[in-house]
Amino acid sequence: MKGLARLLRRIAVTVVGTVILVVGVVLLVAPGPGLLVIVLALMVFAVEYQWARRHLTAVRARARSAADKAAASRVATASAVLFGIGAIGLGGVLIFTDVLPLSGWGAGASVALGGLTVLATTAYSVRELRRAEKADETGEGTSGAGDPGSVQGGPR
Repeated sequence: MKGLARLLRRIAVTVVGTVILVVGVVLLVAPGPGLLVIVLALMVFAVEYQWARRHLTAVRARARSAADKAAASRVATASAVLFGIGAIGLGGVLIFTDVLPLSGWGAGASVALGGLTVLATTAYSVRELRRAEKADETGEGTSGAGDPGSVQGGPR
């Protein structure tokens, strides 16, 4: 019975992950947060598959690096905030008017969700960058965390 439950779980994870992945791929060419949906599919696959856990770790590291670089630049941060606000506004226009060719609830909601996602990830990146800078100022940073041979802290 335990083997059957595991098989059913594996099938469910595979089906749900595949559906989310297909939606993410469609959102790459349609308005919406396609890459984030693909990462969500990878998270679902990671529940059951080792290959997905490996890829998810690499994707998180790259996303963290990109977020740190973007948050460190005031121009990039301002651009992301303006883009997010603009996407939310465009989403509202698409939802509430028939002026544009792709007007409708689906397109408008996905564009607005993309804008909210940009704002949320930008805010998170800036907050984490400030937290890291503050920790470095007080001497509690993790400047040697990636290097197993480094010594953190120091004489007190």
